Amino acid sequence: MLSLYRPFNSLLRDEFANDDWSPFFNGSLTRAARNFTPAVDVVEQGDSYLLKAEVPGISPEQIDLQVENDVLTLRGEHRAEQTDESKGYRRVERSYGSFARSFVLPKGTNVDAIEANVEHGVLTVKIPKVQAATPRKLQVKAGGGIVDKAKKIFTKPTDTTAAS
Repeated sequence: MLSLYRPFNSLLRDEFANDDWSPFFNGSLTRAARNFTPAVDVVEQGDSYLLKAEVPGISPEQIDLQVENDVLTLRGEHRAEQTDESKGYRRVERSYGSFARSFVLPKGTNVDAIEANVEHGVLTVKIPKVQAATPRKLQVKAGGGIVDKAKKIFTKPTDTTAAS
């Protein structure tokens, strides 16, 4: 499985997520809370592909999985909240953001049988492979083909009695 590469998005993410651009971001939030993109592992098993995405704190209802034109797209919304209570003050910081990851499915996958499950903050998507057609031996018959019929039509019969 390959992830779609979008060089322009990657360039912007690398440049604007830099801590030097702190006026654009709330400096007290962690970088992970500002730019949440779930980490994804893709493993090929014998009869299927297994995609595991880390989606902590995201319920199954907040996850959207779609397959269109052999591209699997994972979308969702991440909400992070930090509360700090000390003497004389209470601070609550919230961060909201959506994410999307797209993966090109290899040829030979059974899109209709994809299964998804979320457990302990890990989304597991099982993408079954289509069984490869096994080669079969075909019997080759002699004669009776179009070439033999054409030979009969266009060849002159030889007359052995006329020569003697």
